[in-house]
Amino acid sequence: MQYKVIPFPQSKNINNQLQEIINNEAFDGWKYVNHNYSDYLLPGNAGCFGLGAKPDTVWHVGNVVFQKE
Repeated sequence: MQYKVIPFPQSKNINNQLQEIINNEAFDGWKYVNHNYSDYLLPGNAGCFGLGAKPDTVWHVGNVVFQKE
């Protein structure tokens, strides 16, 4: 059995985008298994005496999992 993980970028129309990914992969014989999201904190920095300081940023990552026998 093979597995395939595809990145799932954020968009305004998540439902349609997920459906499109599932349909495209099903055409090639891949069966949808699951999708998940994770949030990662990218730490900022204080800069030099406050110059060039950057705040912490949250990075949202999504993946869609498929399998093929």
